[in-house]
Amino acid sequence: MAADGVARVEQNQAIGLAGEQSWPVGLLDIAWRTFATGFCFAVFGVGQLIMAVTVFPLLVLLVRNKQQRVRLGRRSVQLAFKGFALLMRTTGVLRCRIRGLEKLRQPGTLILANHPSLIDVVLLVSFIPDADCIVKTALFKNPFTRYAVMAAGYIPSQRDPEQVIEACRASLASGGCLVLFPEGTRSDPTGPLHFQRGAANLAIRVGCDMVPVVIRVSEHNLGKQSRWWRVPARKVSFDFEVKDRLSVSPWLQSGYEPAIAARELTASLTEYFTREIETPCPSWPKS
Repeated sequence: MAADGVARVEQNQAIGLAGEQSWPVGLLDIAWRTFATGFCFAVFGVGQLIMAVTVFPLLVLLVRNKQQRVRLGRRSVQLAFKGFALLMRTTGVLRCRIRGLEKLRQPGTLILANHPSLIDVVLLVSFIPDADCIVKTALFKNPFTRYAVMAAGYIPSQRDPEQVIEACRASLASGGCLVLFPEGTRSDPTGPLHFQRGAANLAIRVGCDMVPVVIRVSEHNLGKQSRWWRVPARKVSFDFEVKDRLSVSPWLQSGYEPAIAARELTASLTEYFTREIETPCPSWPKS
């Protein structure tokens, strides 16, 4: 298991670097990217604070129509994340590209993605104007985040499971794009993928097809057991590949009990993402 994990890390480090080996890599470049990373996170924190006391409270207090408020709230989150992603690209912290973006723009889409880095959530949501998420209930009690999650209509995770499923069903039925990370936490770079059953259980209970997003990262950066100031020797590259829709019908028609069907689907998703992650993506152009 550990050997497979190490091999996968080495594979990921090679992704997109075919045209990058000649890039000048030195202490000055690393020092700049370390400073730029800290600067970007500082700007993100200040921006989040400003929006937490202005934009989102005003949306909650002044926009009484719930659908309109949710649409504006999610759009505000997307634009904030988009600005953060643009800042990180402009300052040279990272490179990011997405393939198959049009598949994320279909209403009522259940999006499943692996979770190799702290910021892949931000990068992925920055592509989706109407992204819905399941978030920790504590965010609804935190004064700096409560109005943001309320305005965006996000779903609290620590409710009764049936309530969560019904909330997800309603979100998808209303045309929202529900983003889930089946691992539940960031990937362990030294071990195999480990998907929890929640996403598969939701897909089966709601009867919704899934759109996989395979996230490949060229360097281990902002993942588990890493610190933001430990920047890699090369600029990190994020590749988001939106795959074709996966039908849930085979598991609905399998005759299994929902719990067993969810277990089988989880195993299938784990195998699918493991195989896709290990497939090299096209090389990055020189820049």
